[in-house]
Amino acid sequence: MKKIILDPKQKEVQKNLQYLAQQIVDQQNIGLLQKIFSKPKTIKSLYIYSDVGRGKSMLMNEFYNSLPQVKRVTFHFNAFMRQVHETLRDIRREDKKYADELVEAVTRIIEDNKLICFDEFQVVDIADAMLLARIFSYLFSQSVIAVFTSNSHPLELYKNGLQRELFIEFVKNVLLPNCQVLHLNGEVDYRQQYKQNLSKRYFISNRKNRAIIAEILQNLTKGNPLKSRKLEVWGREIKIKKTYENIAVINFDDLCAVDFAASDYQTICKNFDLIFLNALPRLTADNPNEARRFVLFIDEVYENKVALIINAKVKIAEIYQNGIGAEAFKRTASRLNEIKSDFYWQNSKINKN
Repeated sequence: MKKIILDPKQKEVQKNLQYLAQQIVDQQNIGLLQKIFSKPKTIKSLYIYSDVGRGKSMLMNEFYNSLPQVKRVTFHFNAFMRQVHETLRDIRREDKKYADELVEAVTRIIEDNKLICFDEFQVVDIADAMLLARIFSYLFSQSVIAVFTSNSHPLELYKNGLQRELFIEFVKNVLLPNCQVLHLNGEVDYRQQYKQNLSKRYFISNRKNRAIIAEILQNLTKGNPLKSRKLEVWGREIKIKKTYENIAVINFDDLCAVDFAASDYQTICKNFDLIFLNALPRLTADNPNEARRFVLFIDEVYENKVALIINAKVKIAEIYQNGIGAEAFKRTASRLNEIKSDFYWQNSKINKN
């Protein structure tokens, strides 16, 4: 296996993670009598933020894998919040009443794990923002240790969001007092290194490029007609109008101008290995919901290693520059650059199945 050489900034963060790992192991190994007669030392959680592609997720994964003896769990943050909403839905269908349904939901999700790693902590949804104070107040009260990665300092999250002042109260009163904040400010965007092997999978819409995409699709489907397909999500159906085996062809408006949630995008990405996304527009401050849904869709594409061919009206950097969540959209732009790379495609589902 090729050894990964860390830059100086990455080494600083790695040192903090190694120290946290040692604290966790030491506390776990404290004898019973010592636990009875002395109060356990409080261990602070870590919040690591940086620009995209600086290696924070890699470092957190290394930390997580170094602790097999510790009861721990890792989540992509969007997936965690999706589980919270789904579990709350299930609890509310039960006959039993709970003193706090949210606490019951979180307890079921984390089980008896005392270390949780949250990758790509971000807040783009008012429903999530309003739950976070209660979720993390409870977790920290139970001595759960968390490690977060994010593209933004906690005080820079959820910019221009609805009722942001309430979210900032959570950051100041709950998150910051319980976390050491680390800035991984390295100068190299390692994802950009994939660019040297790019071939064209993101097309600016014009007659020539539309013809190229049509030819690619024709070759992949062997000229067979595209058929509609229904997918079941939470007991309801969503319809994908154009599919062939493991390939889907979807217009942006059918994907992001409708009331889809993360679970819909997850289901789509689990059912298809290659998606052609057509008519991706320039999004403005008037399209925050469409932008938020597109972020969720690209997250699921990335997490599920789905191959993606896009026919867009503008360059990646110009898709969404102003509006709620525009700062967080930089991560999505970075992922789009990676998704169109040879490196990503060689490891995508389209080449595995």
